[in-house]
Amino acid sequence: MSTVTPRETEVIRWMAAGKTAAEIGTILGISHITVNTHIANAKMKLGVFKETALLAAALRNGIIR
Repeated sequence: MSTVTPRETEVIRWMAAGKTAAEIGTILGISHITVNTHIANAKMKLGVFKETALLAAALRNGIIR
């Protein structure tokens, strides 16, 4: 399992706060497409397919609290 990047971690944290890709993009000053790319990369690294599973895996692995 690869380690998620600091930017992927930041995106996951905003996801956990209930923000959409568009909102996260605005907050971070990036496009929603880039946000979705970070989400896809994090899902691949954590071996999951859905965003809810990504959040659960991030909790399990101590990426978010």
